[in-house]
Amino acid sequence: MKKIFSLFLVFSFLFFSSCIKDDPNNPDNITLPDGFSSVSLTETGYSLTYGGSGNNDDELVSGMVADNSGNVYVSINITDASANKDVIVVRVSADGTLGWAQRYDGGKNDWSPDSGENAETGGAANSISMDSEGNLYVIMTTTQSSLSQSALILKISSTDGSIIWQKMWKPEWPTGTPTASQDNQGYGIDATGDYVYFTGATGTNKVIVCALNKSDGSIFFQSTLDIVPGTKDRGYAIKADNSGNLFVVGVDGSTGYFAKIIDANTSTPALAWVKNAGLSYAARINGIDIDASGVYFSCDIRGVETYFQTMKVDFDGNLQWAKIFPGHYEDRNNTHVVKLSGDYLYAGGRISEEELDKQHGDGLVVKMSKTDGSLVWSGIYYTGNNSEESAEHRVKGIAVVGDEVYVAGQVYGSVDNIDNFNGVWIENPDLTLQDASVSISAISTAVFELTPSGEVRDGEGSFSANTSVLQNATDKTTDNPPDGDAFMMKIKL
Repeated sequence: MKKIFSLFLVFSFLFFSSCIKDDPNNPDNITLPDGFSSVSLTETGYSLTYGGSGNNDDELVSGMVADNSGNVYVSINITDASANKDVIVVRVSADGTLGWAQRYDGGKNDWSPDSGENAETGGAANSISMDSEGNLYVIMTTTQSSLSQSALILKISSTDGSIIWQKMWKPEWPTGTPTASQDNQGYGIDATGDYVYFTGATGTNKVIVCALNKSDGSIFFQSTLDIVPGTKDRGYAIKADNSGNLFVVGVDGSTGYFAKIIDANTSTPALAWVKNAGLSYAARINGIDIDASGVYFSCDIRGVETYFQTMKVDFDGNLQWAKIFPGHYEDRNNTHVVKLSGDYLYAGGRISEEELDKQHGDGLVVKMSKTDGSLVWSGIYYTGNNSEESAEHRVKGIAVVGDEVYVAGQVYGSVDNIDNFNGVWIENPDLTLQDASVSISAISTAVFELTPSGEVRDGEGSFSANTSVLQNATDKTTDNPPDGDAFMMKIKL
């Protein structure tokens, strides 16, 4: 059996465990498939899971941010054994210990809606943001206050996890019995400057584009974007620069789109343009990051087969590059998050290759040149390829602090897998990024309008300490699989 010295991800880091040789959670016991090699990384960091043990609760990650000290903050959906839905926000300190964990309960269902298919992940990766003062913002959907759904925004202290303010938003509040057209869902949020920008979808299938004053959660502007009237439009992620430009991405019916709003630092923003991203049928853009050189997207390419794809456009929406990291097995290839740091773009998701975990897919992180999209490094997180070993890992959050990379996502054990939540980072040296065929075109039918009838109301929920367990991944077991947990990893570059 080929032994591996367990080392850690993204472009450097090690699994610190010294496990018993017969322990299935010991990465030293994983046999590498032919053609794959382990990734040699610096011996530092941690590998953790967060979730319940011995029950069927699923803790599935939406997104993650980090502060300058290496503390990470993870937003998690939980559906418990009684089918109750709540959102958990967790702080994991830089040394891998639990800072705090808070569970939001609005009295009814509260959740971060999924930008993928069939609620397969915890929610949208851009559903959590941090401002320059270190405050956290989380967007979700709630059914509190009425039978219809509202977009809910929380402002949270990163120090102790307390709620600073909470606001529910609708473009129109019901005066009688609520209807389905009054349902609203919150997907993406970004705290830039003095404002908190958020997006989602109204019950009338329009994209939400709104901004709140960061200080108190009052409305700065509220608007909707109807891209093609009669289609089901969704805003999955939103990002502002410091010059009043705002970018929104998502899906228009069955088409991935991206839009630019100008004057977003005023109370009268305007639509600059909306563009069809040229992706395949049923694909969508679900993640975004931005810097002075352009706008970067994670693209969830759907169909009989799926692809891990990223792309870059300039501020006029012109394509700079589009890349596919090819997988080789059906629908187990997905991109969830992009993150910029210095000269590089990091992208995360999952991938399935012929010799790896074809049942669930393996976690994937790639490091790319932001200039031309060329591949610098890739790591696949692998636990095994049979039913007793395989565990799906999806990367939903990436943060770079100095020379360390923090990764968060979800791990899901198979029916037969009760112990194997820990793995190794490996690479296929023959796998490279490929140019994607993308033909961007303008959408001329879009209508952008302010929504004067909209209103925010104070949320009615509260935080309570969550009782799930943060532990080394080597110690994770469950008596009643399958089980979904959050995972967090720290890697040394």
